[in-house]
Amino acid sequence: MATPLLSATQVWKKIRYQGGTIDASVNPFDWNTTITASGDHIELVFAGRKTVKIAAGDITALSYGQKAYRHVADMAALSVIATPIALFGILHKSTDHLVGIEFTTPAGHSAVLLMVDKYSYRDLLTTLKAMTGKPVDNWP
Repeated sequence: MATPLLSATQVWKKIRYQGGTIDASVNPFDWNTTITASGDHIELVFAGRKTVKIAAGDITALSYGQKAYRHVADMAALSVIATPIALFGILHKSTDHLVGIEFTTPAGHSAVLLMVDKYSYRDLLTTLKAMTGKPVDNWP
């Protein structure tokens, strides 16, 4: 299946990295993560220090809410690269707008759990769904 290309670059700046398999030194209470969706990939920038690019074709699942929490927690628990710091953020249950992105890397499966601002989470989910062709588990 061909991945649809975005006609314009979209950026979301009010994001918190809550945990996952990416080893990123961020304060889980700061809105310091940025997502840029452009063409056929997304780019995550954690606190301006670490950047991860993910091809839309490498994204295997999208989830929202407590399903996102559970999916990413399971992925991080199985990952050999997850560190206690990476797991710290996912131990806290939240009723906020959580978005889970699961993807493949050359090293295996990875996942991130993001808390997204209440005004932009639907737009982010809609864009990711359009880019990947994947359904969002537990669509809001």
